[in-house]
Amino acid sequence: MQIGFVSAESGHGRAKNVRNILLKNSVNIMLCAICWWAVGYAFAYGKTAGGLLGISHFFSDGETFDSKPWFFTWAFCLSSVTIASGCLAERTHLFVYPVYTAVVSIIVHPVVAHWVWAPDSWLNARIGSPCRFLDFAGGAVVHIVGGLTGLVGAIFCGPRMGRFEDGVHKDIPGHDVSSVSLGSLMLWFGWFGFNCGSTYIYMADGGPAASSAVSRVALNMTLCASAAGMTSLVVASLQTGTFDLGVCCNGLMAGLSASTANVGFITPWASCITGLLAGLLYVGSSRLLVRLGIDDPLDSSAIHCGSGLLGVIVSGFLARPVYVRSMVGRSCGGLVYGTRGGVQLGMQMLGLAVSIAWTAFWSVLTFMTLKRFNLLRVDQQTELAGIDNMEHGGPAYPEFLQRVQSSRTGF
Repeated sequence: MQIGFVSAESGHGRAKNVRNILLKNSVNIMLCAICWWAVGYAFAYGKTAGGLLGISHFFSDGETFDSKPWFFTWAFCLSSVTIASGCLAERTHLFVYPVYTAVVSIIVHPVVAHWVWAPDSWLNARIGSPCRFLDFAGGAVVHIVGGLTGLVGAIFCGPRMGRFEDGVHKDIPGHDVSSVSLGSLMLWFGWFGFNCGSTYIYMADGGPAASSAVSRVALNMTLCASAAGMTSLVVASLQTGTFDLGVCCNGLMAGLSASTANVGFITPWASCITGLLAGLLYVGSSRLLVRLGIDDPLDSSAIHCGSGLLGVIVSGFLARPVYVRSMVGRSCGGLVYGTRGGVQLGMQMLGLAVSIAWTAFWSVLTFMTLKRFNLLRVDQQTELAGIDNMEHGGPAYPEFLQRVQSSRTGF
């Protein structure tokens, strides 16, 4: 999945910033691993303190909390960090990325993960509800956390130079659509580990029931992604008259993001509905960002935050009781099934509200502080010349630059 994220982001970026994009993602991966090992894993999956956060397994040597292995859970935290990266591309100081990476991997993602997935957290065991907040593999814990963090950062950072001028938005195309497409397909492949692997967290005893559930999860995820990608491609083509590869890839990822929240709790037909809605929501959210003057180079916030929100809400309507019982042991289901549907929908809304509030608070605090001390955005000269040229010793494609210079001098 990280290879896919990096490939997609570098393809969406301009050639003059590719080295910066590759470096910042490498830094994010390494720092997130250290933070997760030292503190994040403990806050997320340690012994609970009043249902608020964990207080054991600091500097873990590989222990597991129930069936939550360190490496698998680190991948979830890392995805949250990487999602936000795309929203800030091409105009942000390199220093910003380790700062928000530490905040997300130490306090934001771990606390939300503890609330959502620890069986004795306040959200799951201490409010007296017969139902549990359903987030199968991170619709709120990963996609809302990452997407909302990036959205707040993009708002504070402001748009890239030339993106909005005189009330008119101007497209800034990336330099490599093949990288975008290949990155999206790699993400799709990696997502099977994300969702199918999570099935064995819920059904750790394995056996035929777990195998059947994994097959259903893989089917649901494939259908949701396919429906979303096709929907976004067709809707966008009706609006513009062209078939946009980038929109198709982003719609595909919107479907994957939506599936993450509910793929183990719903039926295949419900996954198709989720994908259809995710495709429509992505196209609408992308255009809304433009109308609001928010520059998100990869549409990461529209893809992940919007679709994560959708996926969580869908569980409140379409979660099948028998699947909920097999995964979390609660006799609840979506509103259409009538098995405590109103209570389940209420739990979904409560879980969303606290996840959004916690993420928004820390995101605003982090990016507001960086902006206050002029540490958020590079200067105009650096942005125009390219961050690679000013801060990383030269462009990622030096031979391409030489050819451009030669053509300008008449050679």
